[in-house]
Parts: sequence; C-alpha cells; structure tokens
Amino acid sequence: MASLWCKKSPDCSKIRGYILLFLIVVSLATVIGFSLWFLGNYVDSKSGPGTDPLVLRLDAFSLSNFEVSNSSFSAEWEAKLTFGNQNGGLTVTLNPFESYVYYKESEALSCASVDAMLHVPPRKQKTLQIKFDPTSCGGEQPYVEDRVMKELSEDRKSGHLSFSLKMRIDASYSMRELLGMGTQVTLNPNCSGLKVQFEGAKGEGKINGGRKCTIPLPK
Repeated sequence: MASLWCKKSPDCSKIRGYILLFLIVVSLATVIGFSLWFLGNYVDSKSGPGTDPLVLRLDAFSLSNFEVSNSSFSAEWEAKLTFGNQNGGLTVTLNPFESYVYYKESEALSCASVDAMLHVPPRKQKTLQIKFDPTSCGGEQPYVEDRVMKELSEDRKSGHLSFSLKMRIDASYSMRELLGMGTQVTLNPNCSGLKVQFEGAKGEGKINGGRKCTIPLPK
C-alpha cells in the first residue's frame, strides 16, 4: 500500500528526489574531500619541509675598514653566497631577506638586506653578493655593547676574528606539474665557525674557498 501510495503521491516523489539529491551531494563531497586529502599529502611529500631541496655555500668573504676601540666599532663585510637546488622537480623561491654577521654566535655586529626575490629552478644554482655596511637594512644596524667592542679590540690585536653568518628567509617550494602548488617554509641558514685573518694594519681580511653552510629542516 505504501509503495503504491508513493507512486501516486507527488509529495513522495519530491521526497525521493530530495533524498537522491542529498546522496549525490554527500558522495561528491566525499570524493572531493578525499581528492584534496590525497593531493595535499602528495604535494607535502614532494615539496614539503622534509624534502630538503636547498643547499648553501659560502664562496668567499671579505672584511675591510675594521676599526674598533673600547667605545666605537665600524667595519664593512662582503659575502658571496651560492644557493643550490638539489631537487629535480621543485622551484625554490626565496623572498627578500636580511642577513646578519654574528660574533661568538650570539652578538649581532652588522646587517645586510637582499631586496629582490631569488628563484632557483630544479637542479640549478644562483649566486649573490651581499654587502654589509652602515646603510644596509635601512640604516638600522645592530647595537654593539661596550663589552663586545672590548672583546673585538682584543681579537683585532690577536690578528684574527671568529664569527658566523645567519639568515631568516621566507621561501616556497613549488611544483611545475601542479601549476605552482607547493609549500611555504621559513628557513634559517647558518654559516658558522668562520675565521678571518687580518692582513697587516689596515683592518682587512678575507676567506677564500667554499664553505658549506647548514640549513636546518623547517619545523
């Protein structure tokens, strides 16, 4: 009786239509959700932080006009860096960033800014020159405390200076086959354990030869 009534009743036909439409919508939502989940996992596996595509090498470093006393400090630093992309399917894009010279890993001495975006295609590398001087970073240089200047003065007399380079870079790993889809990451490259030997009394020194820097995996 119920099935016969349903066949003859327009209200029942509408209800069946609504149920069918609901089932279609739920099915489509399930398929789309699963597809997005699968795509997200695929993108993360190919371009996520764990893929570790970027390497960094310090090609050369020079120091000039190094002047320090117990109450004042000034110097000009210049670094040549090469970013290499060791992944065959990702393009690495580095947003504009700042780099710092650190004394004893914790005392910032100078800042330099890289104002242009840097694109590193798959299996390619890009080299850039970074110059540290009082006008870099909008003229806002780190404050150097008196005790640090005293230690720098002692190092100057000893003939060598130990320091490191540190950066914080917002970057993206994008995949060509997915129309630019990828992962946004924050990188913290670090070139540590560097040492400059002063040449004569001019406050100049340099490092020649490649030094591999570290780029910890982003968390």
